[in-house]
Amino acid sequence: MEQLIYIVEDDDGVCEVYDGAFEGLYKTEFFENGADFFSVFSKNRPDLVILDIMLPDMDGYTILSKIREMDERVPVIIVSAKSDEISFVKGLNKGADDYMAKPFSIMELLARVKTNLRRANLYVTKADGFLVDNNTYKILYNNVDLGLTLKEFLLLKLLISKAGITIEREELFREVWGESFVGETRTIDMHIASLREKIKAVGGEDNIVTVRGVGYRYDTK
Repeated sequence: MEQLIYIVEDDDGVCEVYDGAFEGLYKTEFFENGADFFSVFSKNRPDLVILDIMLPDMDGYTILSKIREMDERVPVIIVSAKSDEISFVKGLNKGADDYMAKPFSIMELLARVKTNLRRANLYVTKADGFLVDNNTYKILYNNVDLGLTLKEFLLLKLLISKAGITIEREELFREVWGESFVGETRTIDMHIASLREKIKAVGGEDNIVTVRGVGYRYDTK
């Protein structure tokens, strides 16, 4: 799946540089100001944000603070003409993952983007509208928290990670409840039923398939 980068930048020349650098590598959307950015960001999260500091309606630090109020995970790289140490530290303290000074080299930009995307993907998995966040032990569907218990989180995470493969009950017990767990088979059934209800409550589709006498399988769309 092509990764999506939102770029908040009001300089047409810099936007052209980004456009050329990312062509064929990433999908990009450009925003000249904070208002336009948040009108889209509130509905659809990108894989990464590149943020200028000096913007017409609100400065980049204000935008960054609002991003972090709405989403703690999405990587944000500040790219600014302000290259002094105070600006650098201020950006990191407000939640930026990285900071680059203008002018920048294309190779360094691509390396920073790749590194931040890879770091984020180590802890976040996406599938069929679900986002599994291993940092917070939460699973979201279309950015809505399912409100799972720890066992429900581990169970759904395991099913999604092995999409298309039927997982036997014994493996589910071992991976979610531990080797020493001894319980009735109804325990898994009850947790699966709860998962289905919570997914349904946020408008998600039930992709969990019951394989009678064997276990469960998560089928992708």
